[in-house]
Amino acid sequence: MQLREVSFDQLESEAKGLGCELPIEQTEVWARYQDTVPGRSQWGSFVVEEDGAAVAFVSFLDFETHGYHYLRSGHGPVWVAEPTPEQESAALAAIAECVRARDPKVVFVRLAVRAELPETHAVLSTIPYDQTVVIDLTGSEEDVLSRFKTRGRRDVRKALRESPASYADETERARESFSEYYDVIVETGRRDGFEPAPASDYEDMLRILGPSHCRLYAGRVDGKVVTWSIVTINGTRATRYYGASRTEFQRAHVTDGLVFWECRDLAGEKGCTAYDMMGIGSDFAPSLMGLNEFKCKFSKEVTPVAPDRDLPIKQALYALLTQAHGFVAARRERKAAEAERALRERPREDLVPVIVGGDIGAYSLGVEMHAAYHCKSVCLASAPIAAIQHSDIFDVRPIAKVTSDEIVRAVTQIAQENPDKKVFLTGNTDGVIYAINGAKDRLPANVFYAVPSEEVVELVSDKARFQALCEEVGIDVPRTEYVDLAGDAPVAPCGLAFPVVAKPAVSARYDHLYAQGFKKVYFLHEQSELDALWADLRAAGFHGEFLVQELIEGDDTNIDCLTVYVASDGTLAMYGSAQVLLEDHAPTMLGNPVAMISRPMPDSWKKIEALLKHLEDKGYPYRGFCNFDTKRDPRTGRVVFMDMNPRIGRGSYYNVAGGINPMRCCVEDVIDHKKPRAVKIFEKGLFTVVPVVLVEKYVSGDLLEEVRELASSGKVFDPQRYLGDRNPGHRLAVELTERNQIRKFQTFYPEPTETSF
Repeated sequence: MQLREVSFDQLESEAKGLGCELPIEQTEVWARYQDTVPGRSQWGSFVVEEDGAAVAFVSFLDFETHGYHYLRSGHGPVWVAEPTPEQESAALAAIAECVRARDPKVVFVRLAVRAELPETHAVLSTIPYDQTVVIDLTGSEEDVLSRFKTRGRRDVRKALRESPASYADETERARESFSEYYDVIVETGRRDGFEPAPASDYEDMLRILGPSHCRLYAGRVDGKVVTWSIVTINGTRATRYYGASRTEFQRAHVTDGLVFWECRDLAGEKGCTAYDMMGIGSDFAPSLMGLNEFKCKFSKEVTPVAPDRDLPIKQALYALLTQAHGFVAARRERKAAEAERALRERPREDLVPVIVGGDIGAYSLGVEMHAAYHCKSVCLASAPIAAIQHSDIFDVRPIAKVTSDEIVRAVTQIAQENPDKKVFLTGNTDGVIYAINGAKDRLPANVFYAVPSEEVVELVSDKARFQALCEEVGIDVPRTEYVDLAGDAPVAPCGLAFPVVAKPAVSARYDHLYAQGFKKVYFLHEQSELDALWADLRAAGFHGEFLVQELIEGDDTNIDCLTVYVASDGTLAMYGSAQVLLEDHAPTMLGNPVAMISRPMPDSWKKIEALLKHLEDKGYPYRGFCNFDTKRDPRTGRVVFMDMNPRIGRGSYYNVAGGINPMRCCVEDVIDHKKPRAVKIFEKGLFTVVPVVLVEKYVSGDLLEEVRELASSGKVFDPQRYLGDRNPGHRLAVELTERNQIRKFQTFYPEPTETSF
């Protein structure tokens, strides 16, 4: 292959003659715009030929930075037909030969290369991507919408129906003054963790590219800019180059409405047939995964693109640059870590955590919050446990009962008392999640929360529907029969082999029966016991659905607990997992772990990823914490998923034992609007809310040795014994609670059994 230098007119003419539409970065108008940026200049444009025939087109800009030069070709070379790796390699050799002969100052060339070739290297700077989302603009508006994912159609229609924003092409207005648009991208940068370019860069882009190649679209609410996009146009292809939005209007889907408005305008007056959303995350570009939640809903398919790679010209100098870049990156990370550590040691004065509920799970959340931010939490409960009543890290505000109206009343009062602070609302039971969902649309603007939507909670909390979802993605679940107790028709005999396990399909609709002596889970040996249970439930007024499941052999130690956090943008931002050692065995508390060893469980994490993606694809995007229980059959190794809870879980402190503070993950997302980064359990620790000697009674063999090893090395994590809570009354309450735990186990589970029943 060889390069033939041509003018831009020739480049565009020859490309057009071969049916090859150049991206705007390969055109003369782009080169003129880049020429205005200090340190950048046009270097040349070329036709790449093979056996005398044009096979690709490429133009280069010269970048001078830090005392050296490199060339960059945005989205180039542009190939006439999909190249083979051999063709790309031959083209790179021809480019390198041309550059060496023409310009000895150039250290490397940055250009788009599909194949991972040995002569290329990962880029020294910028973030390349190998996938994007392209919206097909052909056909009618309904045709365009039909090619969105279900979630994309729903969000756009919701925006068009309910959003207060009005949309317009504001190119001329922005060229006159960019200040009101710049304020929005500054806020976006603070939220998403990037530094916007100077305002003059955006102004120059609009001015130099001109209205035929660059448009600014905006959405306004009450005359105020709340979202905008800068879109480049070349031929029939448009690209969303920049976007910004006000945080307070994200829930109203104003940007979804803007994107669809842009689609209509670009397809109509501008004659575009494709709208490129410009890059998403992938295994190649994991740091961009935060973009996928928003962009991927606008198309059912992703489009592969050739990512930027570096082609070294001066090998020795490029190696030195690589080494220097590593030193700079390491120093930057070290300084950032030091700054973050200093910040963590200061009490956070802008935050008011409000925790609904008064059990040990609520106390654990308060400990996690205090450990992360050194601030007290407000406990909203009617009768909190003594450990909370006598705590230095809680202020207790009694509420009559956990209802949406009570939460609105109490939290509104707290928000009004702290108008300059951010109130973070959370809780740890199904009832609390339902109540927060019913309250959230009536809470003040300075109240924040991270709970899954009501429709998602309804879906995953129903064990029958959860099992169906698992089966749809190939996740194993116990063999199950569903029993509807509505009406008075006789219930058919169970078709499963006894013994069996029975439990309510939706726990939140059954909780009120605990006071009448009903259990959380039943272990039944024969049909007569099952028939008696159905009669007792109907007599108590329960007419919901129950599950009867096969018994998965094995005691408590065969159960695993998994907790993940899904950030606001859809990123799976926290992975937690632990092996249960011992569960509570009081009838109304059965199934709540009281001792666990945290450890990584990547196989189960992958299954959760698949399940959450399936929910997303079905139009049920999950946000917030969720908790899973799985069980291993010790005879076969079979692992089944038992249930999914739309909350963090009573034993959330096991994540701290594993090296993660879940409240920090959540606050950084919903309060600080930081770009999420996935954190995973990486340490082994013993979580327990019962005395270690009690745990030792119920485990044996390698697990017993592991418990003793962790205890002797000081890796025991009991939220009740948090050193930051020094109240003497709290310490006394913990001592009394531990004695009560010993009595409970003597009463309900005096000796370990093979099934834990």
